Amino acid sequence: MQRAYHLGIDLHKEFGYWTLLDNEKEILFRGKVKTEAGAVTKAVSALGVQVSDVECAIEPVSQWGWYSDILLELGLDVKLVDVYKSKLIAGTKLKNDKVDSHILAELLRSNFLPQAYLAPKETRELRELLRWRIFLVRIRARIKNRISGMLSHYGLICPRTDTFGKSGREWLEKQSFSPLYADERSSLLKIFDALSPEIKKVSFLIEAKAELGEETKILMSIPGIGAFTAMVIMAEVGTFERFGAPEKLACFAGLVSSSYSSGGKLKFGSITKRGSPHLRWAMIEATNTVRPSWGHLYDFYSRIKLKKGSKVARVALARKVLTIAWHLVKKKEPFMAQSHSIGKFRQREAVISS
Repeated sequence: MQRAYHLGIDLHKEFGYWTLLDNEKEILFRGKVKTEAGAVTKAVSALGVQVSDVECAIEPVSQWGWYSDILLELGLDVKLVDVYKSKLIAGTKLKNDKVDSHILAELLRSNFLPQAYLAPKETRELRELLRWRIFLVRIRARIKNRISGMLSHYGLICPRTDTFGKSGREWLEKQSFSPLYADERSSLLKIFDALSPEIKKVSFLIEAKAELGEETKILMSIPGIGAFTAMVIMAEVGTFERFGAPEKLACFAGLVSSSYSSGGKLKFGSITKRGSPHLRWAMIEATNTVRPSWGHLYDFYSRIKLKKGSKVARVALARKVLTIAWHLVKKKEPFMAQSHSIGKFRQREAVISS
C-alpha cells in the first residue's frame, strides 16, 4: 500500500540528506541529518506529519542496517533501494546529495522504486557471523601461501601431504632459513596458531545454528553442502519465498550467463557475477569435492567437463545445485542421489584418454 508521504534519504557516513514529498510533489521537509540515533529520532519528529503515513527509501551503504532499524522502530515503512536498477531509471548528469534524495523520494511517490531485500536483524547478524569465519579463514590461507612462497625461495618441498599438519609442521620448523626469513616464519606460525582456535569457535557457533532449522537440514542433504555452506545460503537468501523461480535465485547469485543482443544476434558471455558474491563463492566452493557418489550431479559435471573443461563445469554444477536447493526447500524434501548412471562418463573419459 502506497503511503501519503515519501522520504528519500541519501545516506552517508556522517550525515544523510532527507527530502520528504507528498503525493502532489510538494516538498515538506529537506535538509541534512547527522548519522546518529538521536539526530534521526529528532528529525523524524520534525517532519510534521503522521509517521505511520511515511515510507522512506535508503541505499544499502555500510550504515543501512542500524539506520533502518531505528526508522522501523519509529514507525516508518522502510524500503531498501536496488542501487543498480535505480541508477538505470534515474540516470542524471547532475549529481549531489539534494538531487539524489529528491530522486529517491520521487521514485517512491511514483511507485517506480526498484527495491532490494531488506534483511531482518537476525539474518544480518547471521551474515556477519559467517563472514567473520570467512575473514579468519582467508587470513589463515594467506599465511599458508606466504610460508609456501618462503619455501619456494629455498627450493624446499615438504615431504608430508600437509605442510601445516603435525608432521609437516615438525619438518617446517626444522628447516634452516636466513635470520630474516626465520623471524618471519616464527611470526606467521604464531598468528596461524592463534587463528585456528578462533575459527574452531566460530565454526561451532555456526554448526549449532545449522542444527536448528528444517531448511538447513534439507540443504545439508545435498552433496557438497555442509553446515557452513548451508548457513551461507540461508543467510544470503534470507527466505526462499522471495524467489518465484529457481532462475531468479541463480540470477541473484550471479551464476547466470551474461548476454548481448544486437542486430538480431544474441551472444552469451561469462556469468554476470551480479548479486551476492558470498552466495556465489559458497556454491562454487561446494563443487570442489565432486565425486561419483553424487550420482546424476557427477554425470552432469563430467559431461560439461569433457566439452568445456573443469572450471566451466564447476560453475555450471554450482548453478544446478542451487536450483535443486530451491526445489527441495519448496517441496520440503531431502536430496536423493540418482546413481543409476554413475560410471557412464568415467568410461567415456577412459576411452577418450586412451
